[in-house]
Amino acid sequence: MGIYRKTSGLIFEDKFDSGSIDSRYTLSPANAPVLDSGHDQLILPHTETETIVALDMPTETAFVFEVKADYVPTDTGDEGGILIWQDGYRRLEFLESKDSTSREYSKWRAERKGNRWTFFADRGSGWEMSDSATLAGDRMGVILKNPDNIGYQQMKLDHFTICSSSEITISNLPTGYSVYLCDPDGNSVASASVQPTWTGVTLEMPTLPYYGMLRVYDEWGVLLNELGAFNIYGGDAYVYGTDLRVIWKNAELSLTNETYLGTMYDNAITVQMRLFNPSENKEAQDISMGILQYLAEFGYQWADVCHDDGNDQPVGDFGTRINMGNLPPLGEAKFWLKVERKVAYEGIKPIHFLLDVTHK
Repeated sequence: MGIYRKTSGLIFEDKFDSGSIDSRYTLSPANAPVLDSGHDQLILPHTETETIVALDMPTETAFVFEVKADYVPTDTGDEGGILIWQDGYRRLEFLESKDSTSREYSKWRAERKGNRWTFFADRGSGWEMSDSATLAGDRMGVILKNPDNIGYQQMKLDHFTICSSSEITISNLPTGYSVYLCDPDGNSVASASVQPTWTGVTLEMPTLPYYGMLRVYDEWGVLLNELGAFNIYGGDAYVYGTDLRVIWKNAELSLTNETYLGTMYDNAITVQMRLFNPSENKEAQDISMGILQYLAEFGYQWADVCHDDGNDQPVGDFGTRINMGNLPPLGEAKFWLKVERKVAYEGIKPIHFLLDVTHK
């Protein structure tokens, strides 16, 4: 058994390292923010009134927006921070100022639940709740206020992250098992144990994303499995489940990141893969394999699987789920995955889906 990420909580992320400013931003004034590609930062200067970088509000009604910025105001009147925008008269501002700053770096969060917003700042001792207010916003982002003055600081944005939650869940665990969130060196950052009648745990993320590891221990403290180090996003859902591996082109499909199958030609991609049981002493029984939707994205409707005919050809009866039977220790079974265009699709992003494997 092992840990794998079943769904991702990531909604939007920008590390300002793409070489250009994302076209989804509204910039005001339009030419004021400048991308510093050498330092992977978006620079906001003070302008005559205010400088804004904003995104359209995500369709999700519950999420967490986290901002990391090199911005430490030292003079009165130098203010900047998170902006929730409805119109020129109705908006929420969560601002850093000379009176509130007490460190050398800024980290802010806005948590949305319906139209209720709660704001947090990390001043070096973890997240502190600062304020709450209600607004039906249309856009969100950051703002730098007031005309430039001697001693005023530019705001240098390092990271925007929007996730569906500030917590992750790990499910399908027996009572008494424990899950640890660890840094890349294996030092514990957070932990939780499965309580009676529960089947999993939740862990609060110290930052979004958090680069670290997940470890599962049994009720006697024996390490059973670990995953990472990798980027963990708030809202991620992990399952302690199958240890079977899906192999394609002699490499295991990633448990935490996407696998690129290629560009679709002639309206279809068809690839052969292998399901492998790495256990040296345990048979995997009643194996079921199928296609699941990834988040709320389009794409799973085009994907199907089928058995191999024994001569490295698909048997032809593709479907959304197939029974793979049993796999002996170190055994493997070939199967086929097909992605076929079934309706007109004008999107510019890659389509995504999940390959789900269950067994006894």
